[in-house]
Amino acid sequence: MRKKQRDDLLISFFKQKEKYKKLAEYVVRLLSDDPSAPKESIHTILYRIKDASRLIEKIDQENLSPESDLAPITHKNFKERIGDIIGIRIVCLRLSDIVNVEAYLEYLVEEKILTFLQQPDYKRTFVLPIDPGKAVPKDISLQYSGYSSIHYQVKLGENSDVGQAFKSIQIELQLRTILEEAWGEIDHKYRYRYSRIGDTLPGHIHTGFYNLSAYLQAAAMQAEQLCRDVEAYSLTRPLKSKGNIKISIPPESEEKETINGLDDPLQVPPALKSVLEETFGFKTTTRTLAYIMRRLKKLGFSQRSKSFFQKIFKKRRLNEFRSIYQEVLNQDPFKDGTNRNIDLINAVNFALFDEIEGAMVAKEGLRSTLKWRKDRLSI
Repeated sequence: MRKKQRDDLLISFFKQKEKYKKLAEYVVRLLSDDPSAPKESIHTILYRIKDASRLIEKIDQENLSPESDLAPITHKNFKERIGDIIGIRIVCLRLSDIVNVEAYLEYLVEEKILTFLQQPDYKRTFVLPIDPGKAVPKDISLQYSGYSSIHYQVKLGENSDVGQAFKSIQIELQLRTILEEAWGEIDHKYRYRYSRIGDTLPGHIHTGFYNLSAYLQAAAMQAEQLCRDVEAYSLTRPLKSKGNIKISIPPESEEKETINGLDDPLQVPPALKSVLEETFGFKTTTRTLAYIMRRLKKLGFSQRSKSFFQKIFKKRRLNEFRSIYQEVLNQDPFKDGTNRNIDLINAVNFALFDEIEGAMVAKEGLRSTLKWRKDRLSI
């Protein structure tokens, strides 16, 4: 790349860098703060903005590639052609957590908060098409070596609460287990940097890194089985009482009844769906229903009668919720189509706190939550 071209690229990149940082921080905040996100399945969320020298190096590689039949990448089009300038990484503890987060991301796409630019790319992921402890079918190969992660190419969707300029920027979103993260970090520091500059390490070192990845994949399978064993054991423990409410110990034990991601919406009791629609006047999204079911399961409320749910979401509580909402946010709840599901989650949590902890605690908890929403930075 000529110096003039390099300078133009770097100047354009540096002018945009603050915008990239704000967008990355927004996405991390979106995934971290969304109460309907499967937080029990997410260990860490990280972001990085591509290093300037690595950006130039990648553009040079793309422009010199004999396979490319596209126009050269320049300072005018690099934002559209380089899809990983912003990288967001979601790290999970266990294999089934990956499936839960995948389902959650699909819900965000369904609600047009995220847009998939292409289907997820499974780069030799540790997540395998079998359950731990089950026999491996003859037609499935478990041989594995090297880098692994699930990659998404995304943009923010039309229902995300950001300006239009931010909705046009591509983001690479990676989803992986903590053991994949460990291998990736070790490999990147000690092996990948040599191969990137064309240096060749001895064969036994490459083999050793591949073997390490296979050991960690086996460890991931073992960890998943141990976690399931603990959950199965916890289901045999008695319930503890908190006032008149019986709560299972630990709450997480009832959250992973399937490995199909967030709770299957077909498991939502018709009585609950009916009461929610009658009370709030609109159809609840699958993502919000999944969150409500997780909350109710923690409290042992998931399979109750219609009269029970009517008691929880009684008119007095809804009126108190509206009053506090107007007091803090100076507007009515459920009016804004992009926010009404978060309003519903706040209302559900308020009703459950009122039922379990009493009115004073519920009211102060709601005020605190709404003040946080009011003060939350946006871009």
